[in-house]
Amino acid sequence: MSDKLPDQAVQAADKAIEQAKHAADRVKREAHAHGGVGVGGNAAAAVKQADRFVLRLNRLLATPGGLSAFLSTSNYILYVLAYLQPRASPLYTRLLAALKLSSSPVPLAADPNTPTPVAALAQLLSKCRTTLRLLGTLPLYAWLRSLMAGPKPGSDTVLHKIAVAQASSYFAYQLLENICVLADHGVVPASFVARLNRSEPTTTRLYTTAYRFWLVGVSCDFLRLAREAQNIGAKRAARGVEEKGVQVREEDEAIDRRWWMDAAIAAAWFPMALHFSNVTGGVPGWHAGWMGVCGLVAGGERMRGLWGATA
Repeated sequence: MSDKLPDQAVQAADKAIEQAKHAADRVKREAHAHGGVGVGGNAAAAVKQADRFVLRLNRLLATPGGLSAFLSTSNYILYVLAYLQPRASPLYTRLLAALKLSSSPVPLAADPNTPTPVAALAQLLSKCRTTLRLLGTLPLYAWLRSLMAGPKPGSDTVLHKIAVAQASSYFAYQLLENICVLADHGVVPASFVARLNRSEPTTTRLYTTAYRFWLVGVSCDFLRLAREAQNIGAKRAARGVEEKGVQVREEDEAIDRRWWMDAAIAAAWFPMALHFSNVTGGVPGWHAGWMGVCGLVAGGERMRGLWGATA
């Protein structure tokens, strides 16, 4: 399944947005003609905002990578809410009792083995994203194949080797995860999994191996950032005094912002990859809340960029 919707959907969304703008202008004119906004004007404004949000969301889903970014962001927000919900409910109950706003008895504790609706929705979105990643090996293969052709003239050979290692790790991770997903749903026979998994027909150990390849790929980002910092420092040190103008300073600031953003993204993915790779028994104190926060930090910049492009 592709993340990109037909071009007709994008054109229809653009047309609908234009119609919504004209409708909003008409509502404003009518509100001013009646001497103010009032309750009806507030309701119309709320409907207008909801309409604009739905249309922007439609445009987001129609852009390349928009569906993946939306599902990822929604998934990690739900992880945070699922972690906070059972901790907020007793506090809310005690607050009502203290304010004497509720005379009902304290409700029975929920079964810890039964996920809350928020947690169930988070799990559903996670499965949806995993299913969509079944086609994730194709762009990774294309990336790896282009890298195997060798570094481009004038490019850094060290960065090229790091990119090859990262692309290979991500490709191995995605391939193994796909095998595990298909095996869990009966598509790939257990005998095939056993041949890959030391005669073990279940996918638990194979998942761990896949996550370790993911950890290697994430770790390559730190090597890339270190090499880029070295190259940037050498380039700036070799500049002449006459090259240090306002435009050069602004370019340097943009490069630094991009570098620190990449560092924050790598630092956010690393504990998650380390935990699921189970190299050290997992990250101590890891829970769904931390996973949600790390995922939002790692994918937030991409989501903000895609959402801003729909305005």
